[in-house]
Amino acid sequence: MAVNVRLNRYNLGAGDFVTPGMQLHYVAEAKPDEPAVIRIHSDGSEERISWSELDKLTNQMAWMLMDKGVRPDSTVLVSYPNSIEHICANYAIWKTGACYMPVSCRTSAEELLELQTLLSPAAALTDIDVDEKVFKCGMDELREACSGYPEDMTPDVISNPNIINASGGSTGKPKLIRQKIPCGHSDGSLKSWFDVSGMDFDQIQLLAGPLFHGAPHIAAMNGLFTGGTLILPPSLCPDILVECVEKYKVQFIQTVPTLMHRIIKMAGLKKESFASLQALCHTGGVCSEWLKRAWLEILPPEKIYEMYSMTEVIGMCAIRGDEWLRHPGSVGLPQYGSKISIRDCDGKELGPYEVGNIYMSPPAGFFYTEYINERPLNTLDDNFRSVGDMGYVDSEGYLYFADRRSDMIVTGGENVFAAEVENAMLRDPHVLDAVVVGIPDAEWGRRLHAVLETDGQIDAAELKSFLKQFLLPYKIPKTYEFVKRIKRKENGKIARDEVLNDCIARGV
Repeated sequence: MAVNVRLNRYNLGAGDFVTPGMQLHYVAEAKPDEPAVIRIHSDGSEERISWSELDKLTNQMAWMLMDKGVRPDSTVLVSYPNSIEHICANYAIWKTGACYMPVSCRTSAEELLELQTLLSPAAALTDIDVDEKVFKCGMDELREACSGYPEDMTPDVISNPNIINASGGSTGKPKLIRQKIPCGHSDGSLKSWFDVSGMDFDQIQLLAGPLFHGAPHIAAMNGLFTGGTLILPPSLCPDILVECVEKYKVQFIQTVPTLMHRIIKMAGLKKESFASLQALCHTGGVCSEWLKRAWLEILPPEKIYEMYSMTEVIGMCAIRGDEWLRHPGSVGLPQYGSKISIRDCDGKELGPYEVGNIYMSPPAGFFYTEYINERPLNTLDDNFRSVGDMGYVDSEGYLYFADRRSDMIVTGGENVFAAEVENAMLRDPHVLDAVVVGIPDAEWGRRLHAVLETDGQIDAAELKSFLKQFLLPYKIPKTYEFVKRIKRKENGKIARDEVLNDCIARGV
């Protein structure tokens, strides 16, 4: 989009590129008393902060952080739950020009100390014990700590790098990924985000994930950038999320297939509950064809958006529901000028419909992400990178995601993608959640074992019979167990390694 075309309705014309801090100031001037963030507590009570209050409070926090030694290119750890304080901390850090590092509030003191040793943060906003040499501020102390500092605008230095994300690693230790791209939006980047996510200005957004995880964080901060009100629910229970959508007339949700599964299987779910939704955007895992079609019974196809990306690569594929119906199962075409290449284990490029490693390259001219505590990613020609995802492209270049290479199970000499089996089991109305792992086995090498949450109205024999409709015989699990709750990470993804290790330890 041309620079002289004003897309950003809150930008007063100071320039095409706008930082989150400056945009917050623009929005606060336009609608000072309207709610920016609404946090719902477990007892149903609300805590609200207006745009003018958010702007002033984040200025005070930024001045306080600078007074405590935070400078551009510093790192600040944030280990607060989803809260107004967490949102304020994020804004304040970026206003100083520092790098924001969100950490789960379930992180242990030992793990946080490891992060401190590795990153040497200038400050830690957390209730967890930290090195006494580092400035620390707990969540309940934050507002008081900021009182007395100026409410006027900070220097608002452009933050670059602006965020450090943690991504799961095969060793059990998180991989820390620093994003080296300026924080903010131009008209062009903002329009691109609208195109791939369905977001628009002034929408009411429901946060359906933890702020320390990449996708929910991006959606939340982009929603605030566009003047939208952010709703923070008390939990991610499906019934509570649906209740929030109805009560607050939510217009935008970014979510993951796990929650989509749990919502679609709610008893008495009504299409009318989602009447206010203008866009449902999902990412963060395989969305099976049957699950997508189930949601297409609730929302029109032009309101459902899917994105596929790698934390390690600034780039993505995206597809809207009406386009998906023409390419069912696809996660879309590359966006923003990024490219896709499917390679075998030797790095040879494969042709259409051949399953291999997914390599993605970032748009030309973008800064790149980098590992902090891992060796650099293997980068091929034209900056193509892979993190172990597998899939294929069709003759038109549409990408189809199969699974993580680490989640592929070799059983009886055959390759089985865990996601394919799990999605087949989830088609049964009695199955609420499922995970498939490969148990070491003398006969099969790895025996397919299914761990299931059900409504109690199906047994293993009935499920095996059901699966014959969708899976080849070698893909059907050999053994089954039923549990009250499958262990998942805070971002909603299956804690697959923990489930597998537990099964092995119990001699399943």
